[in-house]
Amino acid sequence: MTVANQQSLLIAIDVDGTLLNTEVDDLLGAREIAALEAVRTAGHVVALCTGRNLNSTRILLEKSAWFPEDLPLVLLNGAVVWGGNPRRQITCNVLDEAAIRALVALYKEHGTAPMVYSTDDHGGVLYHEKRPVNDILDRYLQYRRDHVGAIIAVEDLQDVPWTEALEVGTIDREAPIRSLTSAVKAALDGRVRVINTQSLLGKGEFFWAEAFHVASNKGAGMMTLAGSCGIPLQRLVAIGDNFNDLDMFAAAALSVAMGNSPDEVKIRADLVAGHVAEGGAADILLALASGELVVGHERKR
Repeated sequence: MTVANQQSLLIAIDVDGTLLNTEVDDLLGAREIAALEAVRTAGHVVALCTGRNLNSTRILLEKSAWFPEDLPLVLLNGAVVWGGNPRRQITCNVLDEAAIRALVALYKEHGTAPMVYSTDDHGGVLYHEKRPVNDILDRYLQYRRDHVGAIIAVEDLQDVPWTEALEVGTIDREAPIRSLTSAVKAALDGRVRVINTQSLLGKGEFFWAEAFHVASNKGAGMMTLAGSCGIPLQRLVAIGDNFNDLDMFAAAALSVAMGNSPDEVKIRADLVAGHVAEGGAADILLALASGELVVGHERKR
């Protein structure tokens, strides 16, 4: 078990596009696991900071045979934070019924297919409608059915008796996603935060639009964990590849973008690692574990 102290780093690392090649991969590589363990053995705290929910993350870690009892988790882009030993839920930001229904209506108005992710207390179920969807979203939903479960297709999401949920999201081409995002911001400003990321399945042509409670983002989740671990903010490291990682880049003392990141993400990072397919994240983790890479001594891009 990692015991944090004033010299410990909190290393928040993204999963899809950083440790894994796509959002439908479901097995961590042996080198990545060894690098994660090397960081923990060196006395640092490593946290997975991902857009996945608890069900998807749990399945990934169980299949990978690596799920330490004290591994902190920042899930659904910061909507939910787990920490401590034994691990417990520290933060859970939920959308209320009115916000869920307004979001579902807006997603449909813009020709997209909404998905609603329930809270972990309600099984972390992904709800979607029985309707044709684009090929990329269909591939994502099929992966969820085959590998994660906790997915329910309904005739109309407005007929579900909502009380709360963690996210309303979808995957579509850039034009409808941008239009939808603007509409959500105009209608629900101050209540909802929309996060856009490039899907790793669509060759850069498809994007996510994920709506959360306004307080949800990876940077806030990372800082919540730092407080719970007693780690100073100047000891925070963030490693990621996509636009939803920029909030934790802004909060970190050292930010690292993957070589496969969009250029707009790379220019916001202190360092750029190798491509995910080449084990770039493991290289950075091992350099942090060995002391070869020292926070505060990196060169700014």
